Amino acid sequence: MSTIVNAGTDRLYPRQDELRAILETALDVARRDELRAILETALDAAVVMKSDGVVADWNDRAVGVFGWSRDEAVGRVMADLIIPERYREAHRNGLRRYLESGKGEILGRRIEVSGLRKNGEEFPVELSISPIQDRESILFIGFLRDVTELHALRLARAELAGVTRRMTMSEMAASIAHEIKQPLTGIVANGNAALSWLTSATPDIERARAVLKRIVNSALRASEVIDSIRSMFKSDGQAKTLQDVNELIREAVMLVRVEVENQQVLICTELSAELPQVPVNQVQLRQVMVNLIMNAVDAMSTVQNRARVLRIKTEGNKLDSVLITVEDSGIGIDPQNLDRIFDAFFTTKSQGIGMGLSICRSIVESHDGRLSVAAAQPHGSIFHVSLPILAPKG
Repeated sequence: MSTIVNAGTDRLYPRQDELRAILETALDVARRDELRAILETALDAAVVMKSDGVVADWNDRAVGVFGWSRDEAVGRVMADLIIPERYREAHRNGLRRYLESGKGEILGRRIEVSGLRKNGEEFPVELSISPIQDRESILFIGFLRDVTELHALRLARAELAGVTRRMTMSEMAASIAHEIKQPLTGIVANGNAALSWLTSATPDIERARAVLKRIVNSALRASEVIDSIRSMFKSDGQAKTLQDVNELIREAVMLVRVEVENQQVLICTELSAELPQVPVNQVQLRQVMVNLIMNAVDAMSTVQNRARVLRIKTEGNKLDSVLITVEDSGIGIDPQNLDRIFDAFFTTKSQGIGMGLSICRSIVESHDGRLSVAAAQPHGSIFHVSLPILAPKG
């Protein structure tokens, strides 16, 4: 039997077109046997589910992963068998929304969710679900993989990366504060001195003029410090190499996985398999993605009445650019702040300093790219990162 590689991964699944052809005639007993044969050759747990959530078929790999025999599983609601109770309502709502509108938040995407074994143990599962039209109803085919060991490795690496990232940012903040504080201290001291010379009983204009010159020099020094900070985030030609943007996004997601999971955010990725490589500084672009992802997570932290979903999509314009889209279902950005959101020191966070998005835009623009934001519908925000495929000339 032929196989395909699921977009963006090296995991093999049965061909969806073969499953579609069989499931469209699933009421034919002979075809059911063929379906069973295909399901049993799958490398992962495979489940066929009806539109009401009831299991129609269940392969041997699913028995091994979840602990329920095929006879125990078939005819029962899938959510009751393999989904922790706190997530079951969201699962049912997702099916209902798809049946009502033809659209689903997780259908056709590969995501990581919590699974439930027969013995009550919860564990991480990688899931891919696709709807298939049967003669009389809609069926859903799902492939599930136990990623417990991979998840543990990701968590360990993410925690280490998080500590490293916080230490780096702390050191950078301390360095920036020290560099800027020196000229600002000089400005304050010289300003007080100038006031003293000018307000004395016998104003000393020459001394005041000399002090004012020192104030100007200190201000120029502060400006140079700020310019040098910006230059840290600009790539020169030697620092840019052709990179797989999809892989950089996967690395960024892994780096912040702990924070994302703590906020119960579901990440859905649509990474184009045909994406060309782009000349970028991989460290800087990865940091842009980390910042955009964490901003999205923060924007969803107070959401209670709907799913916290983060969608990351890549697509390529064969002519000149690659587009990265980061969309959240959070509280959104006040329309009057859209034009200011990338300004240095502008922030809507009580604990923020307003440099993250400003730095992100500087990095993207140093790659001759563009970073923009718009309101998402019906909720949240959409950030677009456009990067040129060809390196800039000169």
